[in-house]
Amino acid sequence: MKLLVIDCGTTNCRMRLLDHHTLVASIKKPAGAKDVAIAGSSEPLKAALKESYTELCALHPELMSQVEAVVASGMITSNAGLHEVAHVPGPVDGRAVAARMEQQLFADVIPHPILFVPGIKFIREPEEECDMMRGEETELCGYLSRYAAQDHDVSFLAERDKEHPIRRDDGQLVMHYGSHHKWMKVRGSSIEGCLTSVSGELLMAVSQHTILKDSVLSLDEVVPELPWVQKGLQAARTYGTGHALFSVRTLRLLSGHSKGAVSSFLLGVVIAMDLAMLTPYLLEGVERIVLYGKPLYPSLTAPILAEAYPGLQIEVISEEESDLLSVYGAAALYQYYMGGLTS
Repeated sequence: MKLLVIDCGTTNCRMRLLDHHTLVASIKKPAGAKDVAIAGSSEPLKAALKESYTELCALHPELMSQVEAVVASGMITSNAGLHEVAHVPGPVDGRAVAARMEQQLFADVIPHPILFVPGIKFIREPEEECDMMRGEETELCGYLSRYAAQDHDVSFLAERDKEHPIRRDDGQLVMHYGSHHKWMKVRGSSIEGCLTSVSGELLMAVSQHTILKDSVLSLDEVVPELPWVQKGLQAARTYGTGHALFSVRTLRLLSGHSKGAVSSFLLGVVIAMDLAMLTPYLLEGVERIVLYGKPLYPSLTAPILAEAYPGLQIEVISEEESDLLSVYGAAALYQYYMGGLTS
């Protein structure tokens, strides 16, 4: 099975060539939903996809001639993408998501029909708990197909997971770290709900575009200091997010603490916002918490969660594996679509 997998976010779009379970090549372009919204047209995204396809054909002409299907997920399926697909109402499993994929041909971009994966929406009371995902559903399907103990997937498991596989009835919380931080509840193969925060975007905004900028390091320079992360976490819980954020400035200017320390404090404030989303509904019946995505947050949040919830198993998926979840998910969804897997 040779697939082209497209995952598109707000700012970037990746096209990857998958040969069975092997990722052969990946092309990343700085084009996404933001560019479509600004241009008022999908042309920037189309141009990036066409260029990516051409580059892959040049790199791997023989494999590209054998591509069986193209699967696309993320913001490419939104109204700021290439083809909008309505959200599927949750709770829902991978087979039901695959059944709602829509196939469209954009011959001026790629000479293959593209299967667009729908997102999932969750309607709950109170309405403040309504939420949605677009892209993460594919990553979740990838996580489940990669790690869950299902007969068709056992040979695809890492050795460590064969010894302690996920049972079908396990309740899990899975956190995605990106521009948005999203808790997602999974039971067996069913995606049951989610809650989202703009944590990643908020951190970038307050650290780059507010008075706090000259008090903190850029994220790629931060070497987190866990005691200061804990101080930021506690300050947000005690005084609220607004004052805790301003404390970043006072800790630097009035108390003279290093930029590294107050940057760690700021990360703790952001983590406090994420932990505040852990409602009784999300935690009910959960046996495992899984963290994946940008590596900075999982490394800090895992020990905090282990202390707060000693009865739960806490697992961090590596950055390398996190990056491949959408590929695994696209392959699993395509096989569901073709009737080759059971959910």
